[in-house]
Amino acid sequence: MNRHAEKLIVLGAALALLGCHDQPVPTEPHARGMLAASVTPADPAGRHLVVFTAQGVPADFGDRVAQLGGSVEAEVDSIGVAAVTGLSEDAAAELAAAADIRAVEPDPMTRPRDDGEDTDGLADEAVSEAAVAADATASPTAAQFYARQWNLRAVFAPDAWAAGFLGSRDVVVAILDTGIDYTNPDLAGLVDLDRSISFVPEDVTRHYPGRLPFSDLFWHGTAVASVVASNAILLAGVNRYVTLLAVKVADSTNNHTVGRLISGIVYAADQGADVINLSRGSERHKSQSPGFVAAFERAVNYAFRKGALVVSVPFNDGADLDHNGDIARLPCEAANAICAAATGPTGAAGLNGPWENVDARAPYSAFGRSAVSVAAPGGAGEVGQFRRMWTICTTTPTATTGAPACRAHQAIAQPAGTSFAAPHVAGLAALLVAQLGHGNPALIRARILQSADDLGEPGVDPYYGKGRVNVARALGLIK
Repeated sequence: MNRHAEKLIVLGAALALLGCHDQPVPTEPHARGMLAASVTPADPAGRHLVVFTAQGVPADFGDRVAQLGGSVEAEVDSIGVAAVTGLSEDAAAELAAAADIRAVEPDPMTRPRDDGEDTDGLADEAVSEAAVAADATASPTAAQFYARQWNLRAVFAPDAWAAGFLGSRDVVVAILDTGIDYTNPDLAGLVDLDRSISFVPEDVTRHYPGRLPFSDLFWHGTAVASVVASNAILLAGVNRYVTLLAVKVADSTNNHTVGRLISGIVYAADQGADVINLSRGSERHKSQSPGFVAAFERAVNYAFRKGALVVSVPFNDGADLDHNGDIARLPCEAANAICAAATGPTGAAGLNGPWENVDARAPYSAFGRSAVSVAAPGGAGEVGQFRRMWTICTTTPTATTGAPACRAHQAIAQPAGTSFAAPHVAGLAALLVAQLGHGNPALIRARILQSADDLGEPGVDPYYGKGRVNVARALGLIK
């Protein structure tokens, strides 16, 4: 059995576990500043991903799994994938021998290990009452802390807003993450409360009465969502108007499984999402885990056929993806997805700038022509250097919330990572859907790639892909 671990770069103002992913334990360390989180080879719960030879899940599959001592956690019938728990290694091997099954592979739950990282330098912002009561129709530039959002100016979002491109509530962007704090004033009214869902068996409603199951008990999903869209009270988002779909695939300690990511992609597509943001992913050896590769490719292709563009990340370990052998990082490297590397300033004079070289590649961002589609702001620098992103925090009052900066008594945080490059791209995709129409992710993807500012080496660059995204050029406002 393969051993797996989750490597998470510490880049935020607190425990900034961004661009999350799980992967086999490397034989040689190739990243700096990593948190490692290990799991047992087969996972104590006997968790496995099952990929069938054809589309669909057989009607008797639940009975077959039960006879082997396990249970079915999820069936994704539309792409022929299932997630099961409780199987021993022998039982998994017996299941895999069936003629209608292509692969049965371990799907462990990953858990970041707390190495006691320093949480000093957290953003403890005073929120003015005037800002909270701001006019909901005001320009995103009227947000209280907009002055420090170098990232939005770097992608020319203000040019789009000035021309009237503020987004549309008819466009649906699914955020597959730790949930969304739909009560936060900057996100209130943007989240579809009826169609949002949790694939995580956390008893949110029992422990936090009045909160819906997809509430964010960590912080990451709320932060990612706030880059895509915001009511622009504290911080601006790429869109002022959009419909966010919270698809909770990771729990209060940022745990996720491949099965939940796959289920989340298909669910979002079935709910009519135009864009699916997945600021996390997984890594496996292609030859050792062909089922893993097939499952992700099926899910991304299914979403694409349904009209949804999947946007993901290459991870935060600085790895050279052109020279990583048999490794696959998904959904980043799926054929129809967009994979966003991160950029960030090399210097800043203060909270409100000025900033130096905002298009510099972020040193933590993985790279490679074979994987990176485009680049977008993710932030860089150490805490207090003002070169990071600014994002909205979750207000759920829980001690398990990952970043102390994102507890109820504080409003915004200063993280960094490829996790935040992706929602810039997803936000641009949402603006393009509003302009060009629904149901054509190929057109949206092509427009994003063709309109990017060519940085680095001419043409496709290993650090920038086709270039750093340009919102104004993508919308046809500049040439």
